[in-house]
Amino acid sequence: MPETVARPAVKKQKPIPQALFTMLTLAIVLAALTFGLSFVQLGSLRALFALDSIQTWWYVTRAAGLLGYLMIWLSTLWGLAVSSKIFDPWLERLFTFDFHEHLSLLGLGFVTLHIVVLLLDKFQPFSLLQVLIPFLSAYRPLWVGVGVITFYLSLLVTVTFYMRSRISQKTFHTIHYLSLVAYLGATLHGLFSGTDSPLMAVGFMYLVTFLSIIFLCTYWLYLIWARKAEERAQARKLVQQKRRGKAPQHQTVNRIRS
Repeated sequence: MPETVARPAVKKQKPIPQALFTMLTLAIVLAALTFGLSFVQLGSLRALFALDSIQTWWYVTRAAGLLGYLMIWLSTLWGLAVSSKIFDPWLERLFTFDFHEHLSLLGLGFVTLHIVVLLLDKFQPFSLLQVLIPFLSAYRPLWVGVGVITFYLSLLVTVTFYMRSRISQKTFHTIHYLSLVAYLGATLHGLFSGTDSPLMAVGFMYLVTFLSIIFLCTYWLYLIWARKAEERAQARKLVQQKRRGKAPQHQTVNRIRS
């Protein structure tokens, strides 16, 4: 989500390996658990997790995809709220920024699991090239391709959290605007390539999450417009004062001191 407010300075920047560890741990644990369960010999346990079905991996990747979408949505929503300073009266900004980062990492973790399990699925098989290169998939190539691009955009936005000391603030903010594009892409990918989209509960989820982003995005844009309008009004007032020869008192004092 757009970060229009500079992050509070911290003494130590979190190293990239720690960030990658946080992002991948959950995905690895879930993938290992699912992979291990596929070798379980206990009939009751295999029946409980539907491990005898060819659709087992398909169920896992669908669940991971939905959870990944929810994390991307929550990260986008939280980022807009942080940029709009909604949490400032109640929460420390350092906490809100850190929580925003971890939501992004969780989203990437679930999406990574979603992609990895697609390679193991036999119900709707995907090749490595099909999950890495947009529009190569035989299954709904347009919308699966949109999902691949969305993953790369989300990855780019998240990585910039750990490159702030190496890039300018303008570059950081510009890249973070892409998170809105990534969220839109995730929504379109889920709606038009997800097999659960026809379900009423899933459709309602997409509707509510999308409308919440529209609302906060509109509020965030209004705040930007109001701030710029105030700045323009102050600039016009200053120009009028200079034309009348009535410069503000603090400017006069500065001229005398100089």
